[in-house]
Amino acid sequence: MIETFVSSQSTCSTTCSTVVFFFAGILTYRDNFEAAVSEVARKYRNAKIVVIFPYGTASGTTRASLMSLLAKQLPQVSYDLARDQTRRVADVSRIIREHAEGAEQLILIGHSAGGVIAYRAGLYLEEKYGFQQIRVFAVGCPKFFLKDIPYNDRFTYITGQNPDKITRIGSWHKPGSRVYRGKPGREIQMEFNPDHQGWRFHASYFLRSAWTDANEVFHNNAEDLINKIHELCP
Repeated sequence: MIETFVSSQSTCSTTCSTVVFFFAGILTYRDNFEAAVSEVARKYRNAKIVVIFPYGTASGTTRASLMSLLAKQLPQVSYDLARDQTRRVADVSRIIREHAEGAEQLILIGHSAGGVIAYRAGLYLEEKYGFQQIRVFAVGCPKFFLKDIPYNDRFTYITGQNPDKITRIGSWHKPGSRVYRGKPGREIQMEFNPDHQGWRFHASYFLRSAWTDANEVFHNNAEDLINKIHELCP
């Protein structure tokens, strides 16, 4: 079941010039984006911030039942990865439309499988309703077949310096296809906290995970990520 909430940190509530949407992947807790949401509120002074869980949240789930939740969510992700448009994409697109009235720009930020939903929901809104003000950022996301279309110019794919198994899944190009030959407008590799490894690295992109680089410069993942998004989409 899709879950959605408008963040209390939003700097605007109605007729906002910017609406920022976060899209979660699987096994995600309700507060996973809080640090990143705080950074968005600091950078965008007239923005509504909406958090969408296309596959539901893991909040309230016991450790013992996490595997059962994973077993439920993984087939849903596989289904969505294999199809350009699904009922989930249409439902998420409806949610976006409900919050988009009057907005000059819509920023869709997806983590992991949420990046696939963000991309396809934005494309659905462009093709069906003529939305042109959408920018999509997929972070730590599996690759999926892309058509070679102008919409991709507004699609940015962000990974980290450490190997993230999720970003190794899939491909932009479908072998033998003349249709699925596209690629993101931008592919960016950023530096994130190197102390995180494996699944911890994959889960840390949006966290206030503090670290110091080789030049003794202080960083935190959420701030660096949102700074980059704001640089590309002020």
